[in-house]
Amino acid sequence: MHPGIHHPAGGGEPPAAVRRRTLGNGLRVVLAPFWPGPRAAVGVHYGVGFRSELPGQEGLAHLFEHLMFRGSESLPDGGFFDGIHPLAGTANGTTHQDYTDYVQVLPAAALEQALFREADRMRAPLFTETQLAAQLSGVAREIAHVRDDRPYGGCPWPLLPRVLFRDFAHAHDGYGDIERLRRTTVADCAAFFDAHYTPVNAVLTVVGPFAPEDVWPLVERHFGDIPGRRPLSPPPAHEPPPSEDTWLTCREPGVERTAVALGHRLPDPVTALPDYLAHMVLARLLGRPDGGGTDGLPAPVSAGCGFFGPLDTRGPDALVVTALLPPGLPPTGFRQALADWAARHSTPGAVAERAVRAAAFLGAQHRRTHAGLQERCRALGRLELLYGRAELVDEVPELLEGTGPEAVAVAAAGLAGAPAGVLVLEPGRERTRPAAPAPAPAPLVPTAGRSAAELGRSPLGPRPLPPLAKQPEAALDRAHETRLANGLRVVAVRDARSRTVELRLRIPLGGVGWSRPREVARLLRTVEHVTGTGAAAARLGGELRLTTDGQWADVGGWAPADARTELFGAVARLLDADRLAGTAVTGHRSPGLPPERHMDEVLRLHWLRGRVADPAAESQAALHRAVFAPRGALLVVVGDADPERLAEEVGAVMGAWTAPGAAVPAPPGDAPAAVLVVGSGGARRPSDGGTAHVTLSCPEKAGGSLDPARYLATALFGGHPDSRLARWCRESGNPAHHMYAGRDTVADRARSLVRLSVPRTSMAPAVAGVRAQMRRLATEPPAPPEVAAVARYCAAQLLSAFDSPAMLADALRHTLAAGRDLDWVVRRPRLLRAVDGEAVTAAAHALYLASEVTAVALTEGEPASTEGELRAALQGERTTPPLAMVESHP
Repeated sequence: MHPGIHHPAGGGEPPAAVRRRTLGNGLRVVLAPFWPGPRAAVGVHYGVGFRSELPGQEGLAHLFEHLMFRGSESLPDGGFFDGIHPLAGTANGTTHQDYTDYVQVLPAAALEQALFREADRMRAPLFTETQLAAQLSGVAREIAHVRDDRPYGGCPWPLLPRVLFRDFAHAHDGYGDIERLRRTTVADCAAFFDAHYTPVNAVLTVVGPFAPEDVWPLVERHFGDIPGRRPLSPPPAHEPPPSEDTWLTCREPGVERTAVALGHRLPDPVTALPDYLAHMVLARLLGRPDGGGTDGLPAPVSAGCGFFGPLDTRGPDALVVTALLPPGLPPTGFRQALADWAARHSTPGAVAERAVRAAAFLGAQHRRTHAGLQERCRALGRLELLYGRAELVDEVPELLEGTGPEAVAVAAAGLAGAPAGVLVLEPGRERTRPAAPAPAPAPLVPTAGRSAAELGRSPLGPRPLPPLAKQPEAALDRAHETRLANGLRVVAVRDARSRTVELRLRIPLGGVGWSRPREVARLLRTVEHVTGTGAAAARLGGELRLTTDGQWADVGGWAPADARTELFGAVARLLDADRLAGTAVTGHRSPGLPPERHMDEVLRLHWLRGRVADPAAESQAALHRAVFAPRGALLVVVGDADPERLAEEVGAVMGAWTAPGAAVPAPPGDAPAAVLVVGSGGARRPSDGGTAHVTLSCPEKAGGSLDPARYLATALFGGHPDSRLARWCRESGNPAHHMYAGRDTVADRARSLVRLSVPRTSMAPAVAGVRAQMRRLATEPPAPPEVAAVARYCAAQLLSAFDSPAMLADALRHTLAAGRDLDWVVRRPRLLRAVDGEAVTAAAHALYLASEVTAVALTEGEPASTEGELRAALQGERTTPPLAMVESHP
């Protein structure tokens, strides 16, 4: 039996209430049925985390999380991922204070396989010396990257808990010392598993487009025979709050400013949830005051509840405040400034409407976040495990919105007089950190009696992986498309999952903007400042921001559905050039660009050369009019409203948008091939200590942009984890080579591209090898199994667009701006499965051999030498590219 699909996969109604059961072995199961999407999520939360570790075990819970992915009786030798990666699924785990979670997200057809994997490692995990050694190496790299080798490493976690708490369970470093962890044996792992990884200590969560009666039998089939052992009792969660401030000062080399982190004990969310939520609102006021200012504080701060997020523990947690101090401000002065800030906000009148807006924002943000498939699954399991209330995921927004100024003022008053843990990291010649406590002589965990070998065998032995069920097709709930009289294309889609509206506006910069990308970037910053976009959206309970990649100007944001008209109005103000009257085009330096952006900027200027008149503009307003034109622009709105009504509301607000001075993009001309050697002045880390960055671009011939064969050919060549380029790098013994293929638009021309990041000494052979691989794919049809594997992966990957309203809006913006129709995002997975090897070869020829290639290289060294090497690498092409040395101008 396979689960049936009972709900449309687009937006649909809000998800139904959760259902729960407890199996005979004690496993608690939470089901969120009828999730409106073509993918499913399966999560298992175990009640074991850092706080479950005994002295001498520091870091064991985190190490164990890594080890749980490496093998089980039916899926040995890392086989856990073998069925996940081909379906473009994801599987991850995280370790927190009181729990460890494991979550898989896959196409809905793979639900039973996901349940099988989780059950198999809950029943019979395999722990071997080889896998343990490999995971110890991986954990060592993670500890170095996150805690030990980065500036301000360990701030605020895991250093701040050592200041704020006294009990070992709450205060110790959950990463641990890697040398001590290396003493861990497989026998220790077996004992740890028996002590904590039992059905009685776990919650299984399933979110997907299924009816409950189709899921319960699958859960019972795979989990029902796992023995229910009693877990080791967790440590006491309570610890009295501190009676005075506690301080820890550490030295940090290579930094110029002192970092400070303060922790204030939070109310218990189990016994005092309203007080806890009031502190969440207070943290929002503290860290993000309206208008983006510092609200009287001497330095901007970041503030939030919980070391890993709100409602994340069942033991004591902290409101955490972090800041980089300006020169001359001592940590004691900052500590006093925070206390003074809290005192000033300790009356309802002092917080007033700001608290109401902050509460509304947090409520809407919570709904938006948990309208995502993976985040909803994780939250349901976490809240059920910690508080026995999975339903809190849908109750918290209204509780937050009901948190008034009085409760926030009480929280501020308590904060003003409450002791804090204060962590200070100040500049110094050598790094200093508190010494770890001496290891305990006791064994890591009480011995349960089963060896690692016994643990990895179940009475019935290995079991076969279940087959895939029928995959439901993706679908939009309701959609409406129109084009306003000013040329703006408007696409509206209904999606009721989050009670918000997602907005994505994409504007092609046109000839003027493409020729002046740095000035456009500065223009966007000016527009945001002059119009107060961010603050206006925050007052609506949402967000709004402007970005550019040199090709497009993007306006993206969201707001509660009942504030959408005001959100549209805020966007319309961004598009009004008259608001910039009197502002000059500034000449200050722009930050360096990533290598990819810098190379594309050079290519864009090369392809536009001679086709765009002098774009000089005497003011920001003139530049605005030349760039922000409705003709050719796309607006996508996804949200909890009728799509026809959404489109009408957009038209009423943005129909007056005009740009009489806007430049008309020049018609595409020939794209002469060239080798462009880029000076490094405008790039960020251009050579990375001897790395050459190269982009090979082929103008894409018109008439095939909608062809699924081109999409599949690009993925097979360099856009798939096991693509031709990835395999070539592995098989040729070049692990330092990074290559991928793609398709996009540069200026007014579609292109296919390959990017390479390779050691400078390998640049020429790598480029020559890529061109050889292009010719091979364009002349030798790939075998059916290779085509089928890539098509399966791509079709499954495209389903992720429906995981949340925000992801759907992003996917529609990208797809429609590339010239595709509204149904393409729905039909593409099905069309990919119909492509054969002959079609892939024909598409590869059109992409890589039908046009002349332009190479852009970003690397240090002599330009003539680089040009000569690339010219030689490109021998055999129809033309001999001329050298063009392109200087960078910030």
